[in-house]
Amino acid sequence: MNLPDRRRRPSASPGRLASLLLDLVIAVGSYPLAYRIRFAGPQFHGFLPYALKALPLVVGAQLLALIVCRVYSAERTRIALLRLLIASAIGTILGAALVLWFQGLTGVSRAAFSADWLLLASALGGWRTGRALWYQQSGRSAIRGTMIDRAVERPNLGDTIVSLYQYRELIKNLVMKDLKLKYRGSVLGFLWSLVNPIVMITVYTLAFTFVLRTAVHGFPFLLLIGMLAWSFFASAAAMSTGAIIDSGSLMKNVTFPRAILPIAAVIFNLTQYLLTVLVFLPIMLTVYRVTPAGPMLLYPAFLVLQVLFTIGIALLLAAGTAFFRDTRHLLEIALSALFWLTPIIYPLTQVPEKFQLLILLSPLSSFVVAYQQMFFYRQWPSFTVWAVGLTYAVGTFLIGSWLFLSVEDHLVEQL
Repeated sequence: MNLPDRRRRPSASPGRLASLLLDLVIAVGSYPLAYRIRFAGPQFHGFLPYALKALPLVVGAQLLALIVCRVYSAERTRIALLRLLIASAIGTILGAALVLWFQGLTGVSRAAFSADWLLLASALGGWRTGRALWYQQSGRSAIRGTMIDRAVERPNLGDTIVSLYQYRELIKNLVMKDLKLKYRGSVLGFLWSLVNPIVMITVYTLAFTFVLRTAVHGFPFLLLIGMLAWSFFASAAAMSTGAIIDSGSLMKNVTFPRAILPIAAVIFNLTQYLLTVLVFLPIMLTVYRVTPAGPMLLYPAFLVLQVLFTIGIALLLAAGTAFFRDTRHLLEIALSALFWLTPIIYPLTQVPEKFQLLILLSPLSSFVVAYQQMFFYRQWPSFTVWAVGLTYAVGTFLIGSWLFLSVEDHLVEQL
């Protein structure tokens, strides 16, 4: 009996030398870029010679750490990503120590080293995740049209995105179900989404105008811009922890892309957030006589970045909770700490300059600061805000998507 020939699936491991060279290029670019993020204009040009002088020490230490931690010998991408995070941190710390030893404190920025680690880890992890997704897609394409072994067929990001569009009615129904359950039996129903922001606006305005009397004019407006963005993220993150483990009956009886469940949780909270913004912004712009400005037009762009970042976090939390139930409790602690590390109840400009970049590297800070710059200060978001926001959004979305898809077939077993 002649069976159709299988085409060979492409290997998921390109040459180690090619990977090392690509990492070298990324490391060389990350360190000067970190100084560009930390310093603006003339300051950057003043620090650039010192950064370039220290570049060989920093890059050498980082590559050495990647090799010693056996990042290039890991067969599975998940193990390589874990080793990469550890190795990049060790390499950056070692590089900073070497620079301080040989060059001293002159021209050295500790905050720039933190930004360098963030950029390096995100870029190295991002291209490895993208490579894994590409080879999964190529592997499926190579055997499409022949006899497919469902036991070895793996989900991939491209097919999942297509499936999300095909299952858009399911996503819509899940979101509408949550909205109806939230307001079921209430007198005002969906109007509660509008009442809540109005009450918040009134309370914060009275408190900070007549009681606390902050020196920043219009501080309630600045505060609420950050509070609303934070509430959207925190609520979506908390809700996503139960997206998988609370949907056991649905997952056991219906076949559909499991990523729909945490994504639906994000869209549900996004709907709440947009309803609130529709009420909040016109009122606050009118009360504080803020005239519309060009930078406000960038709001949808940064909102898309925040949604991508939130989806990546939601996918990580949904899968993590399925395997480790304590994730929910750990998230509560993490959110409490993260709130105070995000410039919501204090402007970023009030933070000492040497700590401003560290605060901006907090995961949600770039989005909050961008909204504040656009609506309160009526300024274009700075280069640093763009760089950090894009890094977090793209990196978290790619890593969250790949890790979720890699364990998707085992989620039902954990219920």
